[in-house]
Amino acid sequence: MNIFRGSPANRTILRMALPTILMNVSVPLLGAVDTAIMGHLPDVHYLGAVSLGSLVFTTLFWAFGFFRMSTVGLTAQHHGRGDAAEVAQVLGRGLVLSLAVGFAVALLREPIAWAAFRLLNASPEVERLGRAFFSIVGLAMPAALMLQVFQGWFYGIRNVGFPVALTVFVNGANIALSLLLVLGLGMASAGVALATCVAQYLGLLLTLAVFFSRHRVYWRLLVWRTLLDPARLRPILAMNGDIFLRTLCLLFANAYFMSRSAALGDAILAANSILLQFRNLAVYALDGFATAAEVAVGSALGGGRRGELLDAISLSQQWGLAVGAAISLTYLVLAPWLPGLFTSNANVLPLVFAFYVWIVLEPWISNACFILDGVFIGATATRTMRNSMVIAVIAVYLPAILLLGRLFGNHGMWAAYLLLYFARGATLQRHVLRLRRVPGYVLR
Repeated sequence: MNIFRGSPANRTILRMALPTILMNVSVPLLGAVDTAIMGHLPDVHYLGAVSLGSLVFTTLFWAFGFFRMSTVGLTAQHHGRGDAAEVAQVLGRGLVLSLAVGFAVALLREPIAWAAFRLLNASPEVERLGRAFFSIVGLAMPAALMLQVFQGWFYGIRNVGFPVALTVFVNGANIALSLLLVLGLGMASAGVALATCVAQYLGLLLTLAVFFSRHRVYWRLLVWRTLLDPARLRPILAMNGDIFLRTLCLLFANAYFMSRSAALGDAILAANSILLQFRNLAVYALDGFATAAEVAVGSALGGGRRGELLDAISLSQQWGLAVGAAISLTYLVLAPWLPGLFTSNANVLPLVFAFYVWIVLEPWISNACFILDGVFIGATATRTMRNSMVIAVIAVYLPAILLLGRLFGNHGMWAAYLLLYFARGATLQRHVLRLRRVPGYVLR
């Protein structure tokens, strides 16, 4: 199957992926703008504070990323079967659970910040500013988690237009508010936090308005007495638990990387924070095809169309490889100019150039695992995805970062980080190959 030939699976992938990529670009663009604003302030502590404070918020946000992931897969499968009642129930359960978790995190944000910064090797000033940052941005968690559910649900019913518009709106508002509060009102890192919080609630208000104006029929189909029925919740909670553990392992890997970066000094921490913005740009571009794979695989599986399922997997992987290679080439060609867009600090900029090679290699190596994540989420094969991540972190990443980091410093840490991506892709690919060779095999 060729990515340039027409097929139902390829049309679905492109229809979902291309707008999603445009949407996703605004997500790391937000982080890039915040980093650039902090990076051009005279005190390097602000950049470290926003980096680590955002890391805590993002860690929690993605730890509960199962709200979006499970909603996409389940909604796509029920939508593929034409079961509108279950499509409504998936949304209802997700919103109730995400609201409860979001309020719990918001109420516990102070002890969460205290515990998180005990694990990060930040300087006292960076810790003080970072904890203040999180005490503000943590209030956004209820809205942020509910938006995850809504976005996953809209994707599952193949409405890609609204999630794109929503994400652009939220991140555009966030950027505008950050510029106003930091550059206009001089609020520094606290201004970035407040901008994030306000933008999330504006996005939730917009989402509710669109849902009740265009999709009210699903609200009428909700059966409230069965939303929290233990028998119906059990398989969903088991699947969410798998995704939660998988995500925790990934977030642990990221947090451990940043913690070791902080231990190497504020300048290395700032340089790695900037390099990770390039990583984020690549991840969010690849995520467009991963999200498309979730919908295409879930829809084909729900409708019992095995041929379309295999096409969707093959085409998603081919597109991922092509996009990953294109991003790597772009980073290579623009190497002399890109780092200077993020900082002018004389201590940080040379370090960004010194370790830039790893960002050139990263998209080419990581595309396989990101696309396969989408495949397994669409198939709701969460147990296998969980096991793959646990194996990759414990058996590959931790030994590699301890050994290579000790031998080669920050270069060794980046090498271990890329080995994690490679190991994840390799373990998942083994199951895809078996799916193709064994007629009765299913992804679990």
